[in-house]
Amino acid sequence: MQKTIERREVKEGDTAQVQELMHVMLNADTYTSLRAVSALGAIGAPAVGPLVQALLSVDSDTRWTVAMALARAGAEAVEPLVGVVLVADDDIKNPAIWALAEIGDPRAVDPLVGTLRTSQSECCRALTAAALLKLSDPAGVAEVKKAFEQSDEKFAGFAMEAFEGT
Repeated sequence: MQKTIERREVKEGDTAQVQELMHVMLNADTYTSLRAVSALGAIGAPAVGPLVQALLSVDSDTRWTVAMALARAGAEAVEPLVGVVLVADDDIKNPAIWALAEIGDPRAVDPLVGTLRTSQSECCRALTAAALLKLSDPAGVAEVKKAFEQSDEKFAGFAMEAFEGT
């Protein structure tokens, strides 16, 4: 396992290493799991597809670990994460929103604005508002201000707490 974590070069067709790292990420102790998260992020594009599949199929706690790896994969993960945000339930969508905020790519702004406007979950909306604030896009920030004006103080508090925590 140690060699798998340390070896970060993966060819496009070499899914065995990605799968092994994902197994380590999902089943090892915290330290080893976080090292696997970093290694998967360093692999980038070849790891994104399997990570998104895992995001859609694992339990809630594990989704956040998968989201960390996707965030570390960077720009290659933006479009698949946007796809998750557009179609998934809130418990799957929330880690994807967090990952998009961590990546910081402006392509996430419009889908996040849509989520802020349409989500029925206050938690999802607060996390989305925090992500938009972190992205600092003027259109996204304007939507967050509008959402704050239309909501109670409690919502703004949740959103700012999420913003400070990201």
